[in-house]
Amino acid sequence: MKKNILLLLSFFFFVHSSWAQIASGEITYKVEADETMMENILDDDQYSDQLKSHLRMMFSNQIRTLPYLFYQIEFNSKESLFKKMESMATDSGFDLDHTAIQVGVAGTYYHALDEDKSYHQVNTLGNDILVTHNIRDFDWKITNETKTIQGYVCYKATAEFIPDLGKGEVATAWFAKDLPFQFGPAFYAGLPGVILEVKQGYYTFYADDIKLSKREKKIKKPQKGRIIELENFKEEQDRMKRSYIKAQ
Repeated sequence: MKKNILLLLSFFFFVHSSWAQIASGEITYKVEADETMMENILDDDQYSDQLKSHLRMMFSNQIRTLPYLFYQIEFNSKESLFKKMESMATDSGFDLDHTAIQVGVAGTYYHALDEDKSYHQVNTLGNDILVTHNIRDFDWKITNETKTIQGYVCYKATAEFIPDLGKGEVATAWFAKDLPFQFGPAFYAGLPGVILEVKQGYYTFYADDIKLSKREKKIKKPQKGRIIELENFKEEQDRMKRSYIKAQ
């Protein structure tokens, strides 16, 4: 009996030590669309036939394009950087930059736990901007519901906050406690484990490939762009649009 207990303790110590040695990683994400939700929009009588025709063509193009759209996150214990994988984009023959904009995840996303800050580097009407908000703005509600993703048991969490859409919109994330890094796709961060899947609106981002390293990866913080707080971004966008139209 004592021997079995010692073996069990040794096993748990080995597992804990193995995870403790992980210093950084890279995860590739793919995107899928909720076609049922899209069809519900097309069945809504409040939209004109002309608009429905346009939306149907747009959705159809997205469904063909999404299999070629890949994103990647690089992370260590304190920072992460998330962006579209250009090597995948250039080989497809599709305009994946446009598709990324339609999906709502374009540009570069950087998280810094030491600052409690999330930065979204984006170009708006020729202006480079770093839109920022606090990571703690995500008031995550963690549940006991689980599912397995890429071999990891993941827990479900929800937050009524999506930076590009505002409060009141619900994001659903699945994070792996066995990967104790507080990062995920795009804006999402602040959970006690890497987010391997997140659904926002019609789109779900899910981990397709995971690479872990015992060496700490250096993460380069985006430097290009004027910093604007998220709550001021909409006003700044309107100002830039007025200036753009005036200059034409």
